[in-house]
Amino acid sequence: MALVAGVGLAVHFFALARIPATAGWWPVVVSRAVSVAVILALFPATGARLRLPRREVAVAAVAGVLGTVATVLYLLATRQELLSVAVVLSALYPAVPVLLALTFLRERITRPQALGLLGAGVAIGLIALN
Repeated sequence: MALVAGVGLAVHFFALARIPATAGWWPVVVSRAVSVAVILALFPATGARLRLPRREVAVAAVAGVLGTVATVLYLLATRQELLSVAVVLSALYPAVPVLLALTFLRERITRPQALGLLGAGVAIGLIALN
């Protein structure tokens, strides 16, 4: 599943970077619409319920808003010819769930995970210095 998600994100970001600025904000609208359509199409296959408790709806809404903001910022970066920076920073996306699990689920990280997070932090610092 992680590999499929990673490939999906890579294709998404690659496609957004290739869209001309004259397209306006339609790429973001289409991206969000396709995301919702894919998720709804997967509901029957996974056996998940379409009705969610209010708290989970709020969490999903916040995640959607943050995802949309991230897509808008990425698109702006590609239009400013900052693709090299945007791609590296967006590649750090997998660190976010790890940090959330540490914070909210009180999970413990392994030594390789800690080294990965440290490496990601160092990479961000090096990018900032450039």
